[in-house]
Amino acid sequence: MRITKSIVKSAIPLLWMATTLSFLQTSLVSSFTPSHIRYFSESSRYSTVIQANGQSSEFELQELRAQFQAMLNQNVRPKMLTSEKRQEIESYVSNVLRNSPSPIPLKKLADDGASRLHGNWTLVFASENASLGDLPKDSTVQFSFYPGFKCDYKLKFAKTLGLKSLTAKSTFMVDSSPVNPGLVTFIYQDIVSDVFGLKSLPVGMFGMLKGRANYLETMWFDGKLWVERGYSPEGIEFFNVYIKE
Repeated sequence: MRITKSIVKSAIPLLWMATTLSFLQTSLVSSFTPSHIRYFSESSRYSTVIQANGQSSEFELQELRAQFQAMLNQNVRPKMLTSEKRQEIESYVSNVLRNSPSPIPLKKLADDGASRLHGNWTLVFASENASLGDLPKDSTVQFSFYPGFKCDYKLKFAKTLGLKSLTAKSTFMVDSSPVNPGLVTFIYQDIVSDVFGLKSLPVGMFGMLKGRANYLETMWFDGKLWVERGYSPEGIEFFNVYIKE
């Protein structure tokens, strides 16, 4: 049977989509699977080191805000940073965490239906050991929080051949207890994709994630910048920073 050129041409995007999604499956699943957390009270995270050095981190905060806003405006993704720039930013973040308690107490993030989280948050920095895995350099993470404890956990791509995003539509909760205040727990509901402008395409291969939980351990939050800490499966600490758009 002869296959016409038009049929072949129309099949190419579908074949590419299937191949690309299959290729990215492992790294994407790892991005959507639970991070490792350790439980500390809010006071134990900060008080000892702050009382010990009494230093200010205002300079570092100004640098972080300016650099992150420029990165966001210029569409610079975390994996595009040089190792030198990553180390510089990581030193600023570490200084802030050592010397400045969270301007908004973490237990208050659960207040008023978690309204302080509402809006869009984009990942602008991931430390050397943070796991964006084998995702392309143009990828980043975006959270969109809504009233009613709804959330979109989105992997976004800028130049990955028609794949614009994968979204885990989720519910979430925020811990306000003394054990781990500010810990955000996501429960995945559905995974959908935006490929070649065709939005909300269900991605069946990620069905295994439905009902599973992932976590964001808040370390510092001021309503504009949000610092997360996590641990790799090997126990290596890492930090992610999100900026509110």
